[in-house]
Amino acid sequence: MKKSLLYILCSVALSTSFTACDNWVGDTEPTDFLTSEQVWNDETLIQGVLAELYNDVATNGNMDNDVNHSLFDDFMWCGLMNQDVESARNQMVAYSYDEFRYYDYAYIYKCNQAIESLATVSQLPDETKALYTAEFRFLRAYAYFQMCIRMGGVPLVTETQSYTPGMDVTELQKPRASEAEVYNFVYDECMDIEAALAENNDVTNKSRANQWAALALASRSMLYAGSIAKYNVSEIRVAEQPGVVGMEGEDPTEYYTKSLAASERIISEFANNTLQGIDNPSSDNFYNAICSKDNNTEVLWTKDYNASKFHTFSFANIAQSMNEDNDNGSDLCPTLQLVETYGKLADKDAGGKYIVYNTRGEIFDPIQDVRLKGTCLVPDQTFKGAQLDVQAGVAVYNNDGSYTLVTGTEAQSTYEGDGGTLVGNDGPLNRATYTNTGFNLRKFVDEKAGTSARGQGSYIWYVYFRMGEIYLNAAEAAMELGQTSKALTYVNKVRQRAGLGANSWSASDLTIDNMLNERRRELALEDHRLWDMKRLRKAHRVWNGVESENTMLYALYPYRIVGGPDNNKYIYVRQIAPRFLAPRNFRLGNYYTAFEQDVLDKNPKLVQNPNM
Repeated sequence: MKKSLLYILCSVALSTSFTACDNWVGDTEPTDFLTSEQVWNDETLIQGVLAELYNDVATNGNMDNDVNHSLFDDFMWCGLMNQDVESARNQMVAYSYDEFRYYDYAYIYKCNQAIESLATVSQLPDETKALYTAEFRFLRAYAYFQMCIRMGGVPLVTETQSYTPGMDVTELQKPRASEAEVYNFVYDECMDIEAALAENNDVTNKSRANQWAALALASRSMLYAGSIAKYNVSEIRVAEQPGVVGMEGEDPTEYYTKSLAASERIISEFANNTLQGIDNPSSDNFYNAICSKDNNTEVLWTKDYNASKFHTFSFANIAQSMNEDNDNGSDLCPTLQLVETYGKLADKDAGGKYIVYNTRGEIFDPIQDVRLKGTCLVPDQTFKGAQLDVQAGVAVYNNDGSYTLVTGTEAQSTYEGDGGTLVGNDGPLNRATYTNTGFNLRKFVDEKAGTSARGQGSYIWYVYFRMGEIYLNAAEAAMELGQTSKALTYVNKVRQRAGLGANSWSASDLTIDNMLNERRRELALEDHRLWDMKRLRKAHRVWNGVESENTMLYALYPYRIVGGPDNNKYIYVRQIAPRFLAPRNFRLGNYYTAFEQDVLDKNPKLVQNPNM
């Protein structure tokens, strides 16, 4: 125990004396330096243990790992092009059964160890111990939630387990709890600790779990549980141990009720029924509600960054024309599918004829949803002092009114026919560092000068929970409970902030498909799309492996017209993004990730997930 605690402290990059930990350990046993009593009676050391656990919170994608966001239909990988990368992202035959795995009992052990040590060793004041204990319990609950949404029911281990030579190892083996038991554990923990976590409500930049984070986890976990209980398909079950996946026999009503209650607690106590920027909807205000730390009233819990711990997300994802470095940018690019959730784009008329636009940005003008330009960059949109310069080529006018499309292979190239632009500064081009979809990313890309330069990085936080999700959780839970008026109140608040008006939805709009798309628009790039598709059992139906507009990733390319009555105006061409070659194929077995064989071998009480 003592040895592992020192290793925890030494591994985290803190702005304290422990950043130089390895320099003074030498070859001496760690227990010669720190005892358990020293650690758990020193708040700086306790915070060091917490810091590492916060740093290791599980997500599918974040500022340090943008790759996984390219595995779905909202964002395409437009970065590095080696064949391994392309095979895993743009030419993936099917999702593997080990995709999205998270099964981390070393993390659970550290949480349990901390909780027990604070109870038995620490002599700190009771209120101080209560706060730290609540934080460790929250992190443990969040880890179990993350395991559950991937693996289903997992063993619930809430005490440290130690092996001594000669003991019967079967005493340490635990079977999987049911999926419902894990969700219930997460909820009960959150409700038991939320009052103690109120001590953290004023923590700068919401980097430590607070009361609202606990209630938000309760809200999300209960919505997931209710969805699975209602929408599970019969094929997804484990005959040897019923209940470990699929929420068999569970009543969704109870879960939706708990989700709604937790959401309403936050809405009434944290934000007084407001969303940041709701009184002045704009793309900038939506972007700032998520990405700006200044006077933020939207975000509840984050992974924060600073000068000693920055990230390179902006370096990796900045549009080429806004680049402050070289040979980087455009890793993740929004797809046409995502863009058109904000509003359908008219590239052709009813007769199939191209619609001509005066500028490259004009096609987007009818879209009222400000979240589009708060999340994405579209052609001619200004960000970081530059306009997104996207042009795929020229459309040469023919005498019969048709066009001959001419493309190029180099950015900022010139068309010899008239000396005008052939390909824009931002492409699109069929290679790395340029958009392959015709769009670039805005959300989480830092607009501050220098943040996309090599070696400098950005301090934009990654958002785990925020008010936009809470309102949508409340709306969906209320809808599922038949509380139409409440559901409309909550979802229309979100849509009002999006610039769509205070009463843009009526009762007929309250469908699960509409709600799913509303979450897609509001929460893009915030690690929701996959889990929403899974909990509602939509993934295998939408990403079914058959080439379609649902399974292929689409692009929209502007072409400058050369000749004819519309010379130097623009048409748009929609197409499958050139680098994307294989339809998304999500199989029934992908709803629950397979356990590693080594884990099954070490614990025969576990059963494998279905359809593997």
